[in-house]
Amino acid sequence: MQDFFENAQPRVVAMMLIGIVLLVALVEVTYLLWPQLKTYRELSSSHQVLQQAVSNNESLNKQLQKIDSEVKDLSHQLHGDMAQLPVKQMESFVIGRLQKVSWATDVELMSVQPGRGRQVQNFRERLFEVKLNARYHDFFEWLQIVNQELGYIVVKKFEINPDDRDAIKNPKLELSLTLVSYRMEQNYDS
Repeated sequence: MQDFFENAQPRVVAMMLIGIVLLVALVEVTYLLWPQLKTYRELSSSHQVLQQAVSNNESLNKQLQKIDSEVKDLSHQLHGDMAQLPVKQMESFVIGRLQKVSWATDVELMSVQPGRGRQVQNFRERLFEVKLNARYHDFFEWLQIVNQELGYIVVKKFEINPDDRDAIKNPKLELSLTLVSYRMEQNYDS
């Protein structure tokens, strides 16, 4: 080998050294630099995906808050303020609200008799037998306010009789109503 270097032209030796340097550089790029570059690209792409997920998470939280607010509003529309009350508290709540509405509308609340209704699919009926004395327009206003105050409540049956047969214009009426509220059976406490 020493004979080769002594007899070789300097140009051939230079070419061989350049070839060895290029070969070493190629090996370094292939085995050391390229895998690191590939890993960097993968991590960069993962980082972008995570940043996008974080920004979507903020909008997702806003969407969840909006949906939660809509659910609460719908629950209030359906059940009024008595949505989460136990049955005994619900009865006193309904009676108190009926009395409050009666005072506000010049309707005389004669009696309220709570009762248990039948099972309708997943719901249990809560009945309220109500007796009133009122003029027609006052009673109509009473019904509207009761609907606003108590949410979704149904008049299941009613009976209207004139109390004052002599009064032709706007007579006082005796009213008997059965108001029904529906609750999910799983929330129903006996």
